Amino acid sequence: MQDTQQRINTKVCFIAGAGHSGSTLLGFILGSHSDGFYCGEAAKTRFLQDDSKKLIKRVCKICGADCPLWGNFTVNPSIDLYEQVAQQVQKPLIIDSSKNVDWIQRQVGRLAPTSTRSFLVFLQRDGRAVINSRIRKYPDRNAESLILDWVKQIRLTNGLFTAFPYPKLRVSYEELATNTAPTVQRICNLLEINYQPEMLTYDRHEHHVLGGNDGTQFLVAQSQAQQGKPPFVSLSERNRYYYEGHGSKITLDLRWQQELNPTIAHLFEELAGQENRESQWNA
Repeated sequence: MQDTQQRINTKVCFIAGAGHSGSTLLGFILGSHSDGFYCGEAAKTRFLQDDSKKLIKRVCKICGADCPLWGNFTVNPSIDLYEQVAQQVQKPLIIDSSKNVDWIQRQVGRLAPTSTRSFLVFLQRDGRAVINSRIRKYPDRNAESLILDWVKQIRLTNGLFTAFPYPKLRVSYEELATNTAPTVQRICNLLEINYQPEMLTYDRHEHHVLGGNDGTQFLVAQSQAQQGKPPFVSLSERNRYYYEGHGSKITLDLRWQQELNPTIAHLFEELAGQENRESQWNA
């Protein structure tokens, strides 16, 4: 170990998988543990002072530019990011849902000489749901390219998971949403932390996140607005019907079963059916 002083950060949980698979929800749940802090997509710290990026990409999506954590945060190259965050929030467990495989590998490598332990959760979701969500977000994108991008990400993440030398776990988004408490308990066992039932009421806890799903963040921001903190993140028209009045109760999102064009569903089966076998949801 190369630590020159006692570290506050003792564990980092990396959430891997494809975007639109529920990592923001899982991050909020884990970040609601008394020992945990969910930083969102930590890779976006590179955008914090970059005025060329849209504001939503470089500020906390709960608080905006006035965030007590990210508002004045400057990455210090002489110390790893997770210890720097831990020093600010005084929490030993940091959760990062960046999902980019190269990013995760670099951060794990940087943590290796320290006393901080790395953990990996591969959050899997039926690829048809992911593609439907991406089509909703990017209606002008070619469906075939979206499917092939998903296949590439799943293959890369499977490779990461296989080679990962530290504690790891595959988790189904659908199981998380329908069998929540036991699924979260399994993750807590992986992380060697005690399960706390209040983790499931994630909207009642303070969060400061970079990147991630606007809909889930809106639910948290809306709850915090009721506590006197005006929400920064807003809903797009394509998601307003689903999240407004939704509440923060953890429920399974199966919109894809009604929305996904049958032609695209058939194309998905041709191009990605094999990769989807493990995460396919049939209930």
